[in-house]
Amino acid sequence: MSNVSKEDAWGCLENMSLDPQHLFKEEFMSADFAMSLSCMDWVYVFQSMHQIAVKNTEEYLRLEAISVMNVVLMRSNAFTEREKFGGAVVFEGIAQLLKKDASSHVQKKTLQMLYLLLNCPKLLGIFCSGCKVGEGDDAVNDERNSSSFKEFSFILDGLANCLSCCGNSFQDIEIRKKAVNFLAFLASSGKSGFEILVGHNLTGAPNFIVLMLHVLVSEIDAEVSVPVEPAEKVKARTLLIREALILLNRLVSNPGYSSTLLCILTAARDIASLTIDIASRLSQNDYRPGQLDSMTRKIRETEIPDLARVFKKRVWSYLGDKIS
Repeated sequence: MSNVSKEDAWGCLENMSLDPQHLFKEEFMSADFAMSLSCMDWVYVFQSMHQIAVKNTEEYLRLEAISVMNVVLMRSNAFTEREKFGGAVVFEGIAQLLKKDASSHVQKKTLQMLYLLLNCPKLLGIFCSGCKVGEGDDAVNDERNSSSFKEFSFILDGLANCLSCCGNSFQDIEIRKKAVNFLAFLASSGKSGFEILVGHNLTGAPNFIVLMLHVLVSEIDAEVSVPVEPAEKVKARTLLIREALILLNRLVSNPGYSSTLLCILTAARDIASLTIDIASRLSQNDYRPGQLDSMTRKIRETEIPDLARVFKKRVWSYLGDKIS
């Protein structure tokens, strides 16, 4: 139990910058203040910041509040402490902060918060199970998951919004990359995470995998249509494409997932054509000299073509097996 009252905890925060870069630096703390922080009611702080984030529309207020929430989560132990921050109201707020009307900066920090929360194994289990409620006879009937299914579904819709945002700014590319990273995290969590990627119905796409294919082809087309772009955008798009290919290759090479995924990628003619088109175009060593730093150039010249060729080979092999 905390030794500091809620009023004292809030007073401590009012007297300090919300900037997470300064929040816990020793040079900004007196001994008494540091002692106050050590026994502060962090759940109350987290909930207070959550209220600020969801009740305000000003971007800077939302960003500051979410930043503090993320710092609080990072200082907690994912296995023994973090579960207490993951209440239903918090997940409702995350769904709200991932909506299309939120800025890409807010969405990016919110995805980080969701990632930190789901690094708690129990919260991850609740999330994955809750996403399955109502989807069939095998759905988990846990009462807490059932009551949260709507919020979890809205969160997945928000994740899809991040992945499919149509802007071409650096921040837009970054939020798409963060969404791909989050999908990779879900895929790494086991069968339940994989089932979210392939089983959750989205508006405009049957699942996250197909949506990611559309994102990939859009990124490829964007590079062709814009002859000269700032180096940071070229690098961000390069990293996005690489992360998406790494995820696809991980899934098609996994014995437990490959058959399901390859079936999704090839069952419909339009999706199969899209899959082959992406793999073929990215297999080519088609970089633009003079616009890439050494690391980005290496990724474009070597890593992306190699990843695309491996992916293409697995798809063609699967198609060949089906034909034979």
